[in-house]
Amino acid sequence: MLTSFLLIINIVVTFLGIYIFDYQPDGAVNNLLVIFLSIVVGIISAFIGAIIFLEISYAIFAKGKPNNSKFKHKIAKQIVSVPIHLFNVRTKVIGKENLPKDYNFLIYANHTSELDISILMYKLPEYPIAFLAKQAVLGYLSIGKWALSIGCVMLDRDNNRKGVDAVSQVAENVNNGSTMVVFPEGTIKKEIGKLLKFRRGSFKIALGSGVPLVPVTIVKDEKYNKGFWPMPKKFTIVIHQPLPYDEYKNLNSTKLSEKVRVIIKSELNWEEDQKEV
Repeated sequence: MLTSFLLIINIVVTFLGIYIFDYQPDGAVNNLLVIFLSIVVGIISAFIGAIIFLEISYAIFAKGKPNNSKFKHKIAKQIVSVPIHLFNVRTKVIGKENLPKDYNFLIYANHTSELDISILMYKLPEYPIAFLAKQAVLGYLSIGKWALSIGCVMLDRDNNRKGVDAVSQVAENVNNGSTMVVFPEGTIKKEIGKLLKFRRGSFKIALGSGVPLVPVTIVKDEKYNKGFWPMPKKFTIVIHQPLPYDEYKNLNSTKLSEKVRVIIKSELNWEEDQKEV
């Protein structure tokens, strides 16, 4: 719905620009500069429309509402649908039946692209999904406010004390009904089939949560980096069997990290990356 709205803005503004500034009695369109500028103004207008939508919808539907509000998350899923449609993302989900029926669980997934967050939210619409994200997200215009409002927790890697607080906040959010996603690699690994070593500290969240842990493998198509827009971006999401808390609660963060990593990489045509973290 939101994507269609922005597309209509783009088309209407573009054609209005061409009509107003390049009108010919015979109906011909022959000023290429006017056409180009009209297209640019159309794109800018759609971008401004998106910002206005984010601000108004935040003020009406998100501000002051509970993190796991179902209606709020429906609006958030409309927002993340924009990059899904813009980049022609096509995603296959395997093992969705493995997800717990309630919302109180953690997802640990590998991080393959900037689209991972949008894909998980879009393909699992019935779950109030939020993320452990980098502090820089707060600087992304209205996106930062929306991220906080749905229960995302920001991690400041330069401040150890805030890092400890973030771990506690994620555990609190998941116990209050949010489905929290953690990317234990800590950064995006864009090379297809490669997996960074996991940050052991990220598994302290699971150990302190008391909830099931669901390993998820995000697989990019082998042609992902070769195609150009508007060629489709193809992903496969593999949802593994959940690890009940009683099954992993006596492990330390290192052992749990190793266990989850083995599960996630089992679905990758992976090549070990020796970068230490």
